[in-house]
Amino acid sequence: MKLLIAAAALLALTACGPKLAAGTKTAAAPIPCAGLPEYAPLYPGAKITLCTQGEAAPGKIGGAVGFTSSDAPDAVVALYKGKATAAGLKTGMDLDQGGSKVFSAMDGDRTMRVQALPEANGGATAILTWGAAKAS
Repeated sequence: MKLLIAAAALLALTACGPKLAAGTKTAAAPIPCAGLPEYAPLYPGAKITLCTQGEAAPGKIGGAVGFTSSDAPDAVVALYKGKATAAGLKTGMDLDQGGSKVFSAMDGDRTMRVQALPEANGGATAILTWGAAKAS
């Protein structure tokens, strides 16, 4: 059920967000997901379930990473809060909805949002989205 909620959230983000030029990768085998910005790295030990990235608009890039972790949602979101603070991003949203965590931060073209849902095993299913100005 929680995976269904996470998938629905990703679809909502995709429908409301920019259309990415690059393809989406999903597979049972490990999925490479390189090129994430320093303020939105892949969570340590995460198992990637989806990775999409590419040009979101002229001069802008972005992406979405779906992953699972054996860590609880609190730990997942705490890492991204720390990364956002260290990068000088300002908090936009910081919610706890019955154990499901949502955090977003931004500064100019740099954006990041993570949603982490609790799993029965104590871990989390999460979706990380990010955006940035395209390097020239």
